[in-house]
Amino acid sequence: MILVGVAYVIDIEITQGSSWPESFALSLTEAKPSEILSAQSNNEHSISKFCCSVLGESLELGEMSGGDTLRLIRHWPHKLYLITDGTPLPKIEPRYAGLTTDISDGYCKFCLAGERSIAFLDQYCLLGLQQEIILATRTAKTMLGHYPVIIWWDDEAELSLLVERSLSQSFRDYLSVLAQRSCIE
Repeated sequence: MILVGVAYVIDIEITQGSSWPESFALSLTEAKPSEILSAQSNNEHSISKFCCSVLGESLELGEMSGGDTLRLIRHWPHKLYLITDGTPLPKIEPRYAGLTTDISDGYCKFCLAGERSIAFLDQYCLLGLQQEIILATRTAKTMLGHYPVIIWWDDEAELSLLVERSLSQSFRDYLSVLAQRSCIE
């Protein structure tokens, strides 16, 4: 089954909207609100030690670990994001608890689904998503037009995009225009 158009998903309610071409085999959905925490190192505790306490492993720059229920993404030297999909966070050691800040209200998570998802976004991202290193790590922090976006995936046909909430409506409209342009070319 191929989904066409843009569906805005808020909890269970789905409404159709926007102007994605019917022949375009991609769909954009707004995911349920996720819990997003930012963890930032300080003089006493590094991000590597924080990762080890949560996952039992360290993350390097540009790496991602975890799964659908808990994902850690590190694109900064002294900061990472913890993203959960409604499941409780694992117990964080008290010495690391002060490193985290809830930033859930500041971001919107979208899902871009379709076999051509990476190829579609690759045309418009400053950082080429089809580079070998990006395909290996399955995550990127880049600019899509003038929108800062964090992209990750487990399956190349279903990408997750994290965008600042204040830019989310404009971002949806921008992707719609890009989809129209792709069908004309």
